[in-house]
Amino acid sequence: MSKKVVKRREVRQVVVQTLYQMISAHKDLDINEAVAYALEAGVFPEEGYEGIDNEYFYELIEGVRSKETEIDKLIEPYLTGWSLDRIARIDLIILRVAFYEIFFVSKEEVPNNVAADEAIELSKFFSDDKSRQFVSGVVAKVLDDTKAEADNE
Repeated sequence: MSKKVVKRREVRQVVVQTLYQMISAHKDLDINEAVAYALEAGVFPEEGYEGIDNEYFYELIEGVRSKETEIDKLIEPYLTGWSLDRIARIDLIILRVAFYEIFFVSKEEVPNNVAADEAIELSKFFSDDKSRQFVSGVVAKVLDDTKAEADNE
């Protein structure tokens, strides 16, 4: 059986699944247990993983986890009529990954529009149409703001 080379989109899918496991488990999971659950339940478990961008995989997981409070404060102003507590967990995790990439990853590595597009793709993969529209609306607003800031510099 040949193993599949995993693309960044699939890395993000496993990151979302891992982060979800870490906040949803009934017991405290360490990162290795959460990754194992995510891979078992995940994208292409029967094909295995070869060539996964481990560095970026762990950068996303650790980055989102270590900056969670800061990221949540960045997200909150974009939640018109919503609060972090009301958002579905999976959608919140998708937004956290997107905001991490927009605010903490270099634009050369991940341009803002790519981070936004990937968030929408993740919401298509994990959520329903309403969630996709919600995530899309939030990331569109942040893109507008970051573009306006870049234009003013």
